[in-house]
Amino acid sequence: MNMIRPKSFFAGILAAIVLLLGSALYESGFIGEELYLKIISVAQSSDDFENETAKIHFIDVGQGESVLIESFGKNVLIDTGEIGFGNTVAGYLRANGVYSIDLLLITHPHSDHMGCAEDIIEKFPVGKVIMPEIPAEYIPTLSFYEGFLREMKRRDIPLSYAENGEIIELSGGKLELFVPSGNFGDNLNNYSVVSKYTFGEAEFLFTGDIEAEGEKALLDAGADVSCDVYDAAHHGSSTSNSDDFLDAAKPDYAAVSCGYNNDYGHPHKEIKAAFKERGIKYFRTDYDGNIVFSTDGKEISVFLSK
Repeated sequence: MNMIRPKSFFAGILAAIVLLLGSALYESGFIGEELYLKIISVAQSSDDFENETAKIHFIDVGQGESVLIESFGKNVLIDTGEIGFGNTVAGYLRANGVYSIDLLLITHPHSDHMGCAEDIIEKFPVGKVIMPEIPAEYIPTLSFYEGFLREMKRRDIPLSYAENGEIIELSGGKLELFVPSGNFGDNLNNYSVVSKYTFGEAEFLFTGDIEAEGEKALLDAGADVSCDVYDAAHHGSSTSNSDDFLDAAKPDYAAVSCGYNNDYGHPHKEIKAAFKERGIKYFRTDYDGNIVFSTDGKEISVFLSK
């Protein structure tokens, strides 16, 4: 729950104005990244809002996926959505008081998950990028991917490849990475970096587009994918979300990122049935809009916004 102390209202408004102005100046090229980050630091320190919760946002980006983790001053963006959704994601981040990204995690190099990544790093300072290491012969040569790499290099944003078991500390929470081992050929879905955000007793699993073969590789390697909230893999496809994986995850809730009346029929009826059979309450961005889970480390609340 966000609580506002009695004298914080005007300080909060002033901080928001400063942040918006700083963002506009940064995007227009009038100020550099170093000064922009100083503005953010000053504005956020003057903002008297007291945040007692961590928040996980499944942003409605149509038939794609983008997830924001707000972890007590640390912002992680997992994927960015399809080409053309840069303004949608940027607008959503700013509306929620996010003006810089500490970590951008790209689950795998498909356009519905990173098509507007170049646009996002042009609009926001990014501390670090993590991606899966793809065998050289399968690395995409498409413009959205190569443009992102060029822009990242131009801005001198550090890049690292995800390592299985890697843990990233996030101001009281942590993000653990799971990387399926093996050569999955040209099926880039199975190279997806799976991650689990833990805050207190609350656990959230993010899956990218990993399919059954990659899921099995993770389980065989002993990955602990148990969670309270489950990001339905591959937009709720029946090629993913295997029975063994769902049984290992044991979530109470699931979120499905998919487009309205999409051509793939996501989420597939088999997965909806699997959720129902296990008592998993699920939400979907095509019907529910943005899906936000808020937790104090024990209880989890769900908010929906079109």
